[in-house]
Amino acid sequence: MCPSCGATVRYQSAASALAVCSYCRATLARDGDTLKNLGRMAELVPDDSPVQIGTQGRWQGTAFGVVGRLQLRYDAGFWNEWHILFDDGRFGWMSESGGMWTVTLPHPSRPEFPPFAAIRPGARVQIAGKVFEVSNKEEAVCLSGEGELPFVVGAGYIAPVIDLRGPDAAFASIDYSSDPATVYVGESVARESLKLSNTRDRESEALIAAPTRKAEAISCPVCGAPWSLHDQSVLAMACTSCGALSDIDGKVAKVREAARAGSVVVPPLPLGSKGKFEGVEWEAIGFMRKGVPNVVGTWDEYLLYDGKGGFAWLVSERGHWNFVRQSDKLPTSRATGSRPEYSLGSTRYTHFADYAAEVIAVLGEFTWRVRIGDTVKVRDFVSPPRVLSCEITDDEVTWSEGYYLSPDEVGAAFGLKRPLIRAAGVNACQPNPHKGARWKVLGLFVVFSVLALMVHGWFSSGTSSVFHRTTLEMQPGTESALTSEPFRIATAQKRVEVDHFTPVSNTWAGFEVELVNRDSGEAFTSASEVSYYSGYDEDGSWSEGQQTSSSVFYGVPAGEYHLVVHGELPPEAPQGLSDQVTLKVSPPPFSNLVLCWILLLLFPVFAFLRSHSFEAARWRESDHPLVSSSEDDD
Repeated sequence: MCPSCGATVRYQSAASALAVCSYCRATLARDGDTLKNLGRMAELVPDDSPVQIGTQGRWQGTAFGVVGRLQLRYDAGFWNEWHILFDDGRFGWMSESGGMWTVTLPHPSRPEFPPFAAIRPGARVQIAGKVFEVSNKEEAVCLSGEGELPFVVGAGYIAPVIDLRGPDAAFASIDYSSDPATVYVGESVARESLKLSNTRDRESEALIAAPTRKAEAISCPVCGAPWSLHDQSVLAMACTSCGALSDIDGKVAKVREAARAGSVVVPPLPLGSKGKFEGVEWEAIGFMRKGVPNVVGTWDEYLLYDGKGGFAWLVSERGHWNFVRQSDKLPTSRATGSRPEYSLGSTRYTHFADYAAEVIAVLGEFTWRVRIGDTVKVRDFVSPPRVLSCEITDDEVTWSEGYYLSPDEVGAAFGLKRPLIRAAGVNACQPNPHKGARWKVLGLFVVFSVLALMVHGWFSSGTSSVFHRTTLEMQPGTESALTSEPFRIATAQKRVEVDHFTPVSNTWAGFEVELVNRDSGEAFTSASEVSYYSGYDEDGSWSEGQQTSSSVFYGVPAGEYHLVVHGELPPEAPQGLSDQVTLKVSPPPFSNLVLCWILLLLFPVFAFLRSHSFEAARWRESDHPLVSSSEDDD
């Protein structure tokens, strides 16, 4: 029984050390079988959480019920820690903040940890056989509580806490308010997986499930413009009318930075625009323009809100867009060479660039106390079309994962009537439009190369054989001719060659050849010439030309043939010559096939050069510009 108001106070957990009376809010500590009144607990800060005392859920196959709550404040806002009691007698904590949910249990061992002051975000700590990374370091202050709690606490209670993320959504928290520090280990979860029931009343739950929550009315303290805050987690507002930046404390706006001349920026995508990504409708409620200090160029970041406590980012740079969400999983570092790599799920990311990102302009609502001039260290990793980013401050390390969107995709998602500006240059995670084409072209090269080989083989089938030989005697200045004896070509031939050998020296000889089918009268004709010159000059001996020539007839049918040869020597020829004529079947030269392959190879070479050029343009803006074509697949 409450010693303050007489109301019945029941403890559901034997581990609970404190309870807050639901009627008078007296803070009651257990002292054996009696309750000690420690004073009145401060009022809870109103929020939109769907959870309440009595909410039930299930985690890792075990049912639990919510028996208590702590509200904690840190520099960027506040969050709820819900004390949960499992059916098997265990107790733990369910946390919700900015759409991220975690469930943790006390860890039985208390290993030695560095002092709170020595812990830095990004440090690696081993807990329960897993390696965790410090993601957040806060000196939180207890605002209020309700229900049953496992330790004595009150308003103003200081809780130095670090949060850690591990592999496969593992999550841990170390509470330095006790000595030694208390460790809680669990995982990040999706709200849907908890199967929560007995949440807030139907009206409130309907608001949670609606496309947008009920907006909170508030006014700009500088110009009086009305604001409608979309979520009670909003902690800063940059007035869309005058540009003044204010901190939000409950229903009160306190000016942080007065409006500057020309400080109101006009976002290319208007605030209030609603678009659908991944089947969820998002509304743009905040806008930031960022840049790298002392470097020309900026980019824009839009804070998106899904109406259910979830947030995402839409990032725009030079007409390129990325949809980005905070990751509840810790990427795994991979041992590599000069370019660090991380894996998240099945995706491997390669380091792109490290840089400082400074806030240049803001507009609209934000869930932390944003300031003009805020600077964070950023590490970007890419696996086109995906991007992995790590933002590092003195107190926090945040990993986010996103993917590339074209201006047309963003315009379609928001139903814009006017097209967004066209993309310029190459974005860090933009998919290479030539990457798929180069492999397709390479495949076609292989196909056509095989076809060329087959055609060459078809023409080359069979052995070389001589059908007929004859000799044509020629005299200078006169035309000579001969008609051969009939001969037979027993089977149709794909390629018949007529070869001439004439021992010309410092002169030439010309020939016309007819291969006549005696049955059909069909004639195959060709003309050729031989010439050979040689001599001496101041550089020594020289020669040019050759004493042989060839003519080729294709598709010669079987039958009886005779050969007609006409020859000519110029009048200045020193003497008469004999031309030895040979009619034979021979395969085409292999050089023809090689030349065909070289011509075909030009197409994949061009495709690979285009792809590499695109990658070179991408990595030119990184910390690792390409120096060889072997790197363009990274």
